[in-house]
Amino acid sequence: VNAHPGNQRFRSLVNDRKEAYTRAQAKGEKNAIAQSILQVLFSLNPPGRVLKFDNKTGMYTEVSVKKAMGKTTQALREGAPEFRK
Repeated sequence: VNAHPGNQRFRSLVNDRKEAYTRAQAKGEKNAIAQSILQVLFSLNPPGRVLKFDNKTGMYTEVSVKKAMGKTTQALREGAPEFRK
């Protein structure tokens, strides 16, 4: 899963904006950074999607924009202390 090109693109977008996210103090500013990542993903051709594996069906399903925001902000927080030094 980590080697999937879409996941690599997502991580690259996150890494490009991680320092700005960490330095941002206002929640609105942090949300705007996360939204900008999703906007890039959703505007690709074909559009990027955020998926979750469903153990019951054995298939991937697209998550809501709210959950995609949650996953994006979590990815932005991962490894954040190294930027705070």
